[in-house]
Order: sequence, then C-alpha cells, then structure tokens
Amino acid sequence: MTRTGFVAILFLVALPAAVLVPAPPAAAGEADCKAVIDAVIKQAVVPVHQKVTIESAQAPGRKIESEVIRIGDGLYMQMRGQWMKRPYDAAKAAADAQEAMRKSAHTCSLVRRESVDGQAADLYRVHTEGPEGVSDGELWISAASGLPLRQRTEMSAQGLPRSTHEVVFDYANVKAPIQ
Repeated sequence: MTRTGFVAILFLVALPAAVLVPAPPAAAGEADCKAVIDAVIKQAVVPVHQKVTIESAQAPGRKIESEVIRIGDGLYMQMRGQWMKRPYDAAKAAADAQEAMRKSAHTCSLVRRESVDGQAADLYRVHTEGPEGVSDGELWISAASGLPLRQRTEMSAQGLPRSTHEVVFDYANVKAPIQ
C-alpha cells in the first residue's frame, strides 16, 4: 500500500489506517479480530468527529494535530487551522478497508474492559505486518455501540521514520464545519 493509501484508510478509523485493520479471522484471536473488523466497517457509515495527533520519530516532541469529520458523502479535514471538504464514499471506504485486510498478516487480542470518557470499552491490541510496513496498535471499542472510541498506533512504513498516531472519536452532535 502506498503512503497515500495508508493515509486514506487511516481516516476510515482514522490513522490506524490500513495497518490496524486486521485480516479476516483465521485461528487464534478469531473473535478478537472479528470485533475489530466489525468496528472498522461499522464506523465507515456513521457520522464521526476525529481528533488526530501524529508524532514522528524524525521530530520527537513536535506533534501534528488535525481533525477529521465525516458526515454523509462529505469528508472534512482540518490542517493548520484550515478546513477542506472532500467527497466521501462509505461503501468504497469499507471496500478499501477489506482490501487492506487481505494484503497483510494480523494478530488481535482482547486485553481488558475499561472506561473511556465514562463509557465501557473493550481494549484490543492489533499487530500488523505487510509489504508496506509494521504496526502495533491499541483500539478501544465501545461495549454499547461497537464503535471505536480511541486508537493509538505505532507505525513503521518502508523508508519513513516510525510514527505514533493517536485518535479520539466522537459520534455525538457531529456537524459539518464548513459548507
């Protein structure tokens, strides 16, 4: 997967990108990987506001912060204080995530249940290895809705410094920031 593909799928669940999306379940951890897959696919079709923080090993301590809002067929991205609108196709996003699943080897494990902003959430660890790199991630999935609440992923993509991506997801009162 190219760096562009990495970023595109990253916005599906936001930054875990293709690297946090596990392959179709096989043996050990089958139910755990299915829970992660289901959350990623479910999120593709619901309005969501994502707050994203990226830190690269190339510039430790210097974080890049942005926001992503998805509503209907619109994807709004805020970078350096400016909002941009791009078209969003939920069916294509889900298909792209499924394609990414087929291209990498993954392991998933349920770690524990804990609270995220007052909501019960199941914490999953996901390890991914593929032609474009390696990632280790944690994904907190709401016990009530089955949607991701928080994500932390460390990635090593070919030719790029290791980076850490953190995403907080909010599904309440999601509104377009611009028209």
